Amino acid sequence: MHKLRRLCTLAWAATAASAGWAQTIVAGQALTFGSFAAGSGGTVTVSAAGTRSSGGGVVLVSSGPGAAAQFTVSGTANATYAITLQGNGEVSLTSGANSMAVNNFASSPGPTGQIGGGGSQSLMIGATLSVGNNQPPGNYSGTFNVTVTYN
Repeated sequence: MHKLRRLCTLAWAATAASAGWAQTIVAGQALTFGSFAAGSGGTVTVSAAGTRSSGGGVVLVSSGPGAAAQFTVSGTANATYAITLQGNGEVSLTSGANSMAVNNFASSPGPTGQIGGGGSQSLMIGATLSVGNNQPPGNYSGTFNVTVTYN
Protein backbone atom coordinates (compact mmCIF):
# COMPACT_ATOMS: atom_id res chain seq x y z
CA MET A 1 0.00 0.00 0.00
CA HIS A 2 1.37 3.40 -0.96
CA LYS A 3 0.87 6.44 1.25
CA LEU A 4 0.14 9.79 -0.35
CA ARG A 5 2.52 12.73 0.09
CA ARG A 6 1.92 16.37 -0.77
CA LEU A 7 5.06 18.43 -1.03
CA CYS A 8 6.02 21.99 -1.73
CA THR A 9 8.99 24.25 -1.42
CA LEU A 10 8.64 27.98 -0.91
CA ALA A 11 10.76 30.28 -3.05
CA TRP A 12 12.31 33.48 -1.71
CA ALA A 13 13.94 36.22 -3.71
CA ALA A 14 15.89 39.43 -3.13
CA THR A 15 16.02 42.85 -4.76
CA ALA A 16 19.14 43.61 -6.81
CA ALA A 17 20.63 46.73 -8.38
CA SER A 18 23.49 47.30 -10.82
CA ALA A 19 25.11 50.13 -12.76
CA GLY A 20 22.61 52.74 -11.60
CA TRP A 21 19.58 50.80 -12.89
CA ALA A 22 16.87 49.72 -10.49
CA GLN A 23 16.31 45.99 -11.00
CA THR A 24 14.15 43.62 -8.94
CA ILE A 25 13.25 39.96 -8.75
CA VAL A 26 9.87 39.12 -7.24
CA ALA A 27 8.58 35.64 -6.37
CA GLY A 28 5.20 34.87 -7.91
CA GLN A 29 4.64 31.11 -7.56
CA ALA A 30 6.30 28.48 -5.36
CA LEU A 31 8.01 25.38 -6.74
CA THR A 32 5.71 22.46 -5.85
CA PHE A 33 6.30 18.76 -6.43
CA GLY A 34 2.63 17.86 -5.95
CA SER A 35 1.11 14.68 -4.59
CA PHE A 36 2.66 11.23 -5.04
CA ALA A 37 3.07 7.82 -3.47
CA ALA A 38 6.67 7.09 -2.42
CA GLY A 39 6.60 3.32 -2.93
CA SER A 40 10.15 1.98 -3.14
CA GLY A 41 11.54 5.51 -3.58
CA GLY A 42 12.95 7.42 -6.51
CA THR A 43 12.51 10.96 -7.77
CA VAL A 44 9.94 13.58 -8.65
CA THR A 45 11.11 16.16 -11.19
CA VAL A 46 9.40 19.41 -12.10
CA SER A 47 11.05 20.95 -15.16
CA ALA A 48 11.49 24.71 -15.55
CA ALA A 49 8.62 24.47 -18.07
CA GLY A 50 6.39 23.00 -15.33
CA THR A 51 6.28 19.40 -16.58
CA ARG A 52 6.24 16.84 -13.74
CA SER A 53 7.69 13.33 -14.02
CA SER A 54 8.76 10.53 -11.70
CA GLY A 55 11.52 7.95 -11.59
CA GLY A 56 12.04 4.70 -9.70
CA GLY A 57 9.11 3.48 -7.60
CA VAL A 58 7.43 6.89 -7.14
CA VAL A 59 3.84 7.06 -8.43
CA LEU A 60 2.47 10.51 -9.30
CA VAL A 61 -1.09 11.42 -8.21
CA SER A 62 -2.95 13.64 -10.67
CA SER A 63 -4.87 15.55 -7.98
CA GLY A 64 -1.65 17.33 -6.95
CA PRO A 65 0.08 18.20 -10.24
CA GLY A 66 3.00 20.35 -9.03
CA ALA A 67 4.37 23.52 -10.66
CA ALA A 68 7.62 25.27 -11.49
CA ALA A 69 8.57 28.31 -9.43
CA GLN A 70 7.93 31.61 -11.17
CA PHE A 71 9.66 34.93 -10.62
CA THR A 72 9.37 38.26 -12.41
CA VAL A 73 12.66 39.98 -13.16
CA SER A 74 12.15 43.70 -13.80
CA GLY A 75 14.45 46.52 -14.79
CA THR A 76 15.84 48.38 -17.74
CA ALA A 77 14.53 47.09 -21.07
CA ASN A 78 17.00 44.80 -22.89
CA ALA A 79 19.37 44.57 -19.90
CA THR A 80 20.97 41.15 -19.51
CA TYR A 81 21.52 39.24 -16.30
CA ALA A 82 23.14 36.03 -15.04
CA ILE A 83 21.10 33.47 -13.07
CA THR A 84 22.65 31.59 -10.13
CA LEU A 85 20.77 28.62 -8.67
CA GLN A 86 21.34 26.45 -5.59
CA GLY A 87 23.81 23.59 -6.00
CA ASN A 88 23.26 19.91 -5.29
CA GLY A 89 23.30 19.03 -1.59
CA GLU A 90 22.28 22.55 -0.49
CA VAL A 91 18.47 22.29 -0.24
CA SER A 92 16.09 19.88 1.46
CA LEU A 93 12.38 19.73 2.24
CA THR A 94 11.33 18.82 5.77
CA SER A 95 8.22 17.65 7.57
CA GLY A 96 8.93 17.27 11.26
CA ALA A 97 12.04 15.08 11.60
CA ASN A 98 11.76 13.77 8.01
CA SER A 99 13.53 15.27 5.00
CA MET A 100 14.18 14.85 1.28
CA ALA A 101 16.95 16.38 -0.83
CA VAL A 102 16.22 18.78 -3.70
CA ASN A 103 18.85 18.85 -6.47
CA ASN A 104 19.41 19.61 -10.14
CA PHE A 105 17.85 23.06 -10.15
CA ALA A 106 17.22 24.36 -13.68
CA SER A 107 15.90 27.68 -14.99
CA SER A 108 14.24 29.05 -18.08
CA PRO A 109 15.78 31.19 -19.33
CA GLY A 110 19.15 30.08 -18.14
CA PRO A 111 21.95 30.54 -17.39
CA THR A 112 21.37 34.12 -18.57
CA GLY A 113 18.28 36.18 -19.30
CA GLN A 114 17.38 39.43 -21.00
CA ILE A 115 14.70 41.79 -19.76
CA GLY A 116 12.09 42.39 -22.44
CA GLY A 117 11.19 45.66 -24.09
CA GLY A 118 8.35 46.08 -21.56
CA GLY A 119 10.83 46.06 -18.67
CA SER A 120 10.25 42.54 -17.30
CA GLN A 121 10.81 38.85 -17.96
CA SER A 122 9.43 35.67 -16.37
CA LEU A 123 12.00 33.37 -14.79
CA MET A 124 10.86 29.77 -14.21
CA ILE A 125 12.71 27.28 -11.98
CA GLY A 126 12.36 23.52 -11.61
CA ALA A 127 14.26 20.85 -9.68
CA THR A 128 14.39 17.16 -8.74
CA LEU A 129 13.21 15.79 -5.39
CA SER A 130 14.84 12.60 -4.04
CA VAL A 131 12.21 10.39 -2.37
CA GLY A 132 13.25 7.64 0.04
CA ASN A 133 11.91 4.08 0.17
CA ASN A 134 8.61 4.34 2.10
CA GLN A 135 9.26 8.05 2.75
CA PRO A 136 6.97 9.06 5.66
CA PRO A 137 3.90 11.06 4.59
CA GLY A 138 3.66 14.76 5.41
CA ASN A 139 3.49 18.31 4.11
CA TYR A 140 7.15 18.92 3.35
CA SER A 141 8.43 22.45 2.79
CA GLY A 142 11.64 24.42 2.52
CA THR A 143 13.31 27.34 0.80
CA PHE A 144 15.83 27.91 -1.95
CA ASN A 145 17.70 30.94 -3.25
CA VAL A 146 17.91 32.32 -6.75
CA THR A 147 20.23 35.22 -7.57
CA VAL A 148 20.16 37.45 -10.62
CA THR A 149 23.25 39.53 -11.34
CA TYR A 150 22.74 42.34 -13.80
CA ASN A 151 25.35 42.93 -16.47
